[in-house]
Amino acid sequence: MGFEVRPIRAEEREECLKLWCTVWSGDTNAYFRRYFYGDVEWLPYYTCVGVLDNKIVSAVHICKRIVACGGMRLTMGGIANVSTLPEYRGKGYNEACLKMAIAVMESDAMDFSLLFTGIDAYYARQGFSTLPQHTISGKISSDIDPIVSDFQVRKAGTTDVPAIRAIYDDYNMFRPIAVQRDAAYWREWLNISEAHIPDDILIAMNTQNEIVGYVQSGTFNSAEPYNAEGIGERVLEFGLRDGLNDVQKNAAAFALLHGVVLGMLTENRVELRLDLALDQHVLSAFDALAIERTTHTDSSGMVRVLNQKNLLRTIAMDANERWIAAGSPTGRLTFATPYGNVALDASGTLLRVEEAEPHEFALSQEKLLGWLFGFSQLNETAANSALFPLIAAVFPASQSGDGVYWGADGF
Repeated sequence: MGFEVRPIRAEEREECLKLWCTVWSGDTNAYFRRYFYGDVEWLPYYTCVGVLDNKIVSAVHICKRIVACGGMRLTMGGIANVSTLPEYRGKGYNEACLKMAIAVMESDAMDFSLLFTGIDAYYARQGFSTLPQHTISGKISSDIDPIVSDFQVRKAGTTDVPAIRAIYDDYNMFRPIAVQRDAAYWREWLNISEAHIPDDILIAMNTQNEIVGYVQSGTFNSAEPYNAEGIGERVLEFGLRDGLNDVQKNAAAFALLHGVVLGMLTENRVELRLDLALDQHVLSAFDALAIERTTHTDSSGMVRVLNQKNLLRTIAMDANERWIAAGSPTGRLTFATPYGNVALDASGTLLRVEEAEPHEFALSQEKLLGWLFGFSQLNETAANSALFPLIAAVFPASQSGDGVYWGADGF
């Protein structure tokens, strides 16, 4: 019957799960099942399958997510579970699935796509660009003592779940690319609810027994094979309640990370990593606990603009008041996208989005999204100093906090 690419059919989900579990060996069935049965946004056409003679041999999955970005809400398409059965590789089947997935995201008016990979060149052929992010690690001090603090730290229980969800909402209301989670998402995708909570979440409480923050962490091994000195702890998620002043934020952050470190010491773990937004209160707490700070560049993330005019118009509408308040700095920002060049023009009374000529100097799409998400520092990446006032008015990432795609949301 030949090869075709199409949306998965409901009765084919178990066959697709079998494919994923074959490609990624191990006890993975429970992990993959949530893509079909634990994601409230899933629709059949979000799973693009390559079918050869009535057999699924390849698949690409889309995770639709609404994410924050300052005052905006953007629709992201996460690319997951890109796979082909070993005996069918090298025939273009997966590339066909990926092209269909991009077309689906375009048709659904998603703003951008995100994926994580170690084979950048493969995805670059389909218009994706590498967008590095930074994380930090450090050896913890061996003389960490119990602290006297206004905040007490303990393991979270199921009755704490509503407070944790509220803190997440507060902490990530404006944070670039933080997923906007509803109760069903917490329950079905993250498996956190009033009926179940992982045992690796700590909460901080003030003197009124109010929960003011939480942290989630897990173990990692520095290499395979590894030794005892290579075992450490990775902080996966962190949040503080709205309304704390800077002194309280610093103290609560220190208490939470201190709680993580005390748990590390009981199991002889020596390295602490932070895979989270590196806000100043987090960095201050980390520096007080670690002997030294090492910065890592993670280049596994790749991004692709979708519906570039709509994305630029959304940015322009969000930025107009800031731009006017900044004195309406003039200029023209042109960006290269997989669909051609598009420009944000600031020569009139309002910001305008226009098609741009191919010969115009254009900034890359990773520059556009890096500035938008706060992953790229404006003072390091402004290509033209004369345009800096315009860039700073349009991309005020510092007002929204550091961007982060939280690991728990991963796909």
